[in-house]
Amino acid sequence: MTLSPIQTLLLVDDSKVARLSLIRQIKTLDAQFELIQASNADEALLLMKTGHADAALIDFNMPGRDGLELASELKASHPSMKMALVTANIQQPLVERAQRLGLTFLAKPTHITELAQFLGVRL
Repeated sequence: MTLSPIQTLLLVDDSKVARLSLIRQIKTLDAQFELIQASNADEALLLMKTGHADAALIDFNMPGRDGLELASELKASHPSMKMALVTANIQQPLVERAQRLGLTFLAKPTHITELAQFLGVRL
């Protein structure tokens, strides 16, 4: 059951396997989200020029711009978009940088309870 107004979710990760893993987890939540996928920051920004997402799950390590750079640009153009940085890099300075930008930090591999909480879905 969805508790929040998230209807459209942007997934940004250069790894197709990582995106598919997140999609599998999201489907187990029994929530109906429209999913938009991008493999890098440039693709995500292009999609968001003409599209809309209520929330985004963004990988940190990607070719070109990293996830924090993408999140900063998305915040400027979509200030109400809820965002989470999803990464295996759990070093405290990175966590703090993400939090300063107002992002939720989700460590890879993601735990279903943390993902559900971010998405506003009851387990």
